[in-house]
Amino acid sequence: MNKNNNLGFTLTELLITIAIIGTVASMAVPSFQSMIERNRLKEVAEGLKSDLMFARTEAIKLSQNIIVNRVTGNNGTWFYGMSTVACDAAEAVTTEIDFCALKRVLGSSFSNKVNMDAAVTNNSTFSFRRGTIGANGVTFSTSNYSLRIVFSDVGRVRLCIPAGATAIGGYDAC
Repeated sequence: MNKNNNLGFTLTELLITIAIIGTVASMAVPSFQSMIERNRLKEVAEGLKSDLMFARTEAIKLSQNIIVNRVTGNNGTWFYGMSTVACDAAEAVTTEIDFCALKRVLGSSFSNKVNMDAAVTNNSTFSFRRGTIGANGVTFSTSNYSLRIVFSDVGRVRLCIPAGATAIGGYDAC
């Protein structure tokens, strides 16, 4: 009786399997890059939205106006900060009077491929009496997508897709 024991793969079978996996992976990589770009943009926009809502509640809680200072820039060179006094988001020395003591966020900590553009002015103030803020907005963008944070006079903060921008699931048009 001739017993043939096959305990593994042949080299040919292994090479065919690797070629199939490589082909499938090469088709999937471009869609992953687009997904990563969208997720980076969402992370930045949702972060600022959350920080603006935090500033509003802090203004009411502390019974002091909270000033949000934004410095626009491209490729992660933007930043924003908030404090109870007029602050400079570019100030890095914590002992300086114009340091944003409540919170300071650097764009380079998110992604170097995200840009920030403010609509009207780079400063906004949440009033402690009712949590209101002047109507304004900030747009974050990458090479293919854009998300806009809009804050209304009554202090409401929301995210939307700017006109003419590629849609991102879960957000309405502005």
